[in-house]
Amino acid sequence: MKKSIYVSRPYLPSKIKLNQYIDQIYQRNILTNNGPLVQELTQRLKEKLGVKYLLLVNNGTTSLLLAYHIKNLVNKTIITTPYTFAATSTAIKWLGANVLFADIDNSHWNLSPESVEQKLATGKGDAIVPVNLFGVPCDLDAFEELKSKYNIPLIYDSAHALLSEYKGKNIYQYGDIHSISFHATKLFHCIEGGALIFNQEADYIKAKNLINFGIDELGDIHDAGINGKLSEFHAAMGLCVLDELDELVNERDYLVDYYKQKLGDLLQFQTTPFPCVSQPIYMPVQFATERLLCSVEEALKAQGVFARRYFLPQHYKFLELPELQGLEKCSDIANRVLCLPLFNGMTESQIDEIVTIIKDNI
Repeated sequence: MKKSIYVSRPYLPSKIKLNQYIDQIYQRNILTNNGPLVQELTQRLKEKLGVKYLLLVNNGTTSLLLAYHIKNLVNKTIITTPYTFAATSTAIKWLGANVLFADIDNSHWNLSPESVEQKLATGKGDAIVPVNLFGVPCDLDAFEELKSKYNIPLIYDSAHALLSEYKGKNIYQYGDIHSISFHATKLFHCIEGGALIFNQEADYIKAKNLINFGIDELGDIHDAGINGKLSEFHAAMGLCVLDELDELVNERDYLVDYYKQKLGDLLQFQTTPFPCVSQPIYMPVQFATERLLCSVEEALKAQGVFARRYFLPQHYKFLELPELQGLEKCSDIANRVLCLPLFNGMTESQIDEIVTIIKDNI
């Protein structure tokens, strides 16, 4: 029986290596509360990313909730993109804030600074939350200008973009806070996990207390916190994956290039007008029409290949939007993008099979 090919597959490191970290947990009998493995993973990630203030948390959604809370956005209006995973907006709703969508850019599919400014210029919007979609950075300079011009918080959902770079610099030099996901589907993962990266020490200190029920180092509680801590077991998985991260990235970079070489000019890819390095986390392609996409998707499925139409904004019924007014680019582009399978351990022959199916049905 032919084995199915799915859009993604979590990477599992050596059980021998993982057990070495787990043995340490058993020896110390420390499972949580900023244990030694969490501290080690924090320090290694800070060095890897070149950042000063990094806080590990239990998942990416928690990191978004904390970022919004720290910037006092309760009952405020947050401008974000409709083309993203639902958590970007569900966290806003859970906080008790309002979601205001702006449109996206034609080429890189990220939130459009021009569309955001149209909202801000009419007095709408108390904060901006762009998403570095599929690992491709937004126009970070343009958003930095809007942050300064309107004096509002700028929080990035960088769930896909851990290792991404913008104009030769890491993306974390921009904005106030970056929220990151370490979910099992990500290139770097802790099974479940996430992180916050801050550019202001005060925000970091506040968040550090908030993830431990609001308890500070003296045992006092000054704010209503939550339990957002990462466990030692999750940190153990993260340390194993981090050991191999460079090799994993190189492998996926090769697979992305191989896809593009084989597909040629048949489909469109996510592009930017500025130099950047995008983390190879997904393989999104754009079809000429939605009808053509659906035809290819069905043909792939019939052969046991399961691609995925990520982030269709019309699925977000919880926002109770009557329609996606003023979001014409998103409505068009999101309906024509399909993510093809991409994962470590994928072979050239599997990509060849997928490309052949696409060419036969396009």
